[in-house]
Amino acid sequence: MSYVQLIYNPNAGQKLFSAHIDTFLANFQEKGIEVRIHRTSIDDHLDKTLNKKKLKNCIALIVAGGDGTVNSVVNVMMQQNIDLPLGVIPAGTANDFAKHLGMSTDIPKSIEMLSKMQISQVDVGKVNDRYFVNVCCGGLFTNISQNIDVELKNTIGKLAYYIKGVQQLPGFKKLRFKIQHDQGEIDDFFYLFLVLNGSSAGGFSKLGQDADISDGRMDFVGIKACPLADMPGLFGKILIGDHLKDKNIVSFRSKHISIKCLEGVEGFEESDIDGEAGPHFPLDIEVMHKRLNVIK
Repeated sequence: MSYVQLIYNPNAGQKLFSAHIDTFLANFQEKGIEVRIHRTSIDDHLDKTLNKKKLKNCIALIVAGGDGTVNSVVNVMMQQNIDLPLGVIPAGTANDFAKHLGMSTDIPKSIEMLSKMQISQVDVGKVNDRYFVNVCCGGLFTNISQNIDVELKNTIGKLAYYIKGVQQLPGFKKLRFKIQHDQGEIDDFFYLFLVLNGSSAGGFSKLGQDADISDGRMDFVGIKACPLADMPGLFGKILIGDHLKDKNIVSFRSKHISIKCLEGVEGFEESDIDGEAGPHFPLDIEVMHKRLNVIK
């Protein structure tokens, strides 16, 4: 009998999804689809659960959790060449990927949407030997989601990101990046950069305006090293999505992006992908066009 595999993170966001498991079962069973459930944990090895042989009669993978949980599942899918539709229930803090897919933030409504099994295709980013669906970033602030206290994030949500960001301000330092892309090369000093698959990251919804998650290109947004006096105004523009024309912003779209850190890498050796620890520099980033089937 065909079935969907539900993978849920009980510690994601406000820890609310567990109360909706019966709703999930009811929606799919009414359509004659069996449900199998896997509860993730810190020490979980998803590559054992998401095994192609074990998923023989599976028709879809559905993840209830945040962007980090989605990233873990997508990486296993890509590494093991598991070609199944992926559904996402926004049960985390930022839920950027679910926003790209147009999923309702109301969990019962998102479950109902997923049970209709409407399939489309989206791009996946690949950086070195890892994969991401939202963002690959580096520099100042980019490891916030990795180092933030989980209970603090679950209690006050996205505000926790701002608090952690303020704590990093005394360590402001510039990094010299050499960036190669389809249109040319950039060698300059930056505070941070983001390579976006969609338009948002970390709950900021307008970082890459008009970005399309299935256009076969990544959106690069970099904040150049600039006087600290310029930063409040720049971040104000970022909050309202009016930053891409600022003189301190570098932005472009490309299928391939190579990034080397030439100076200042100490303490910032690691990139971040979808809020999880990513590869160390140098980074070789490419787009896998419409590589992932999604339910939306």
